[in-house]
Amino acid sequence: MNSKACLLLFVLFLSFGLKAQNDSIRAAKKMLDEPDLNIITYLTENDSTTYYNEDESLTQYFSIELIDQKLYTAKKKKAVSFLTADTLVHKKTNGIITLPCQKKSVTFTDLPSEEETIRIYEYIGQINLLNAYVVYGMYWEDYDFTLIDKTSGERISTFVDFPNISTDKKKIICLGANVYENTADLDFFVIDKQKIVHKMNTGFKYWMPAGENTDMFWSTDGYFYLPIVATNHYWKTDGSLNDQWQYIRIKPMP
Repeated sequence: MNSKACLLLFVLFLSFGLKAQNDSIRAAKKMLDEPDLNIITYLTENDSTTYYNEDESLTQYFSIELIDQKLYTAKKKKAVSFLTADTLVHKKTNGIITLPCQKKSVTFTDLPSEEETIRIYEYIGQINLLNAYVVYGMYWEDYDFTLIDKTSGERISTFVDFPNISTDKKKIICLGANVYENTADLDFFVIDKQKIVHKMNTGFKYWMPAGENTDMFWSTDGYFYLPIVATNHYWKTDGSLNDQWQYIRIKPMP
């Protein structure tokens, strides 16, 4: 092998080693920097999924930036929500929730169990913008949110996380912590003439959302706000959730 080829191999080996070292440093971080926020593990578009073994930045759909707690708190005072949480209107009776729609009634029936067949439902309110009831379902190591059309009684859509509707009423972000893959899983939808259209799904590698559903929100400025923690520090050593939060905001790109 000539000296030029040897030099090329050495440079490639060195580059690979430096990249692997940088990835390890990123993964070990307790506090995130802005370049960490866009790194994804997969991207699903048009029913096709691409997986990434090395760090890959999401360069479309959203801009994501770190913010301080002061700005987050100020924007939370101007949070926008289209959920009417009238949880007492449709109470559960003997494990059954009955939702009266114009054309028929819809029921959700609990199945208490210690096995994988368990299912427990909660009525959490309605979204008048979509003419829909919202039902939260809890299952064996899983959960979802289902929208039921208040006119037809048919299922509009089911989301893996709560559907946060944007201030302009045109977009939906569902974002949750995937504790099995250690990612922040995000689904993005658009609302087109009352129809909900799925645009993409991705998993962010180095951070996970913190707190409760109510801690993430759209504000009047058109940004989506939430607290986060570094993926490898999602849990404390005692098994409780890390409460040392950072804060970000997400802006859909035109």
